[in-house]
Amino acid sequence: MKKRLVLKPFVLPTLYILMVVTLMFMSTTMIYEKDDDEDITYVSDSIFNNTLPVISSDEVFVLNPFSSDKVKITTGFYNYQEEESKQESSIVKYDNTYLQNSGITYSSDEKFDIVSIMDGKVTKIYNNELLGNIVEITHENNIVSIYQMLTDVVVKVDSRVKRGDIIAKSGPSKLLNTTNNLHFEIIKDGMIINPSTILGKNIKDI
Repeated sequence: MKKRLVLKPFVLPTLYILMVVTLMFMSTTMIYEKDDDEDITYVSDSIFNNTLPVISSDEVFVLNPFSSDKVKITTGFYNYQEEESKQESSIVKYDNTYLQNSGITYSSDEKFDIVSIMDGKVTKIYNNELLGNIVEITHENNIVSIYQMLTDVVVKVDSRVKRGDIIAKSGPSKLLNTTNNLHFEIIKDGMIINPSTILGKNIKDI
């Protein structure tokens, strides 16, 4: 009679464990092994390499000093280099005196909001007999914006304002004998300049 082969009790469990470990090792190797010719695009690379800023500083422009679309220019900036007809339209007559306009004067049939053209700090608030309430805001790049003929001023000296913040409402003008006006001036590096050379321009180019 043939002798039967009898396995010891620990043999089968040991073989089973060895098979499981071997299969796990092979699976892990297949996952992490990379063929040299394989082109793999990682999700993280795609996200970070193609991310664009929501707002680019290259797209920040100086605002008009008002927010209404019903405002028009009443008197432009006087430029002695302009042709004679434009110079004449930039002169204001008051009390038999002709004055060269040192800014841009705006008006509307209805009251409108006056806004800061750029971020800055309110450095002066005062009143003038002819020009009414006046607010001056100091900005970077040695720029000062001056808003005249105002009513309902809502800012204070030393207040920080953001580009587009409302600072006041339009007001009356003794010079023009009209009701809703804004006389706007710009001083750069201590010199009065034509506001149109700044308004609508890219802030980084000023």
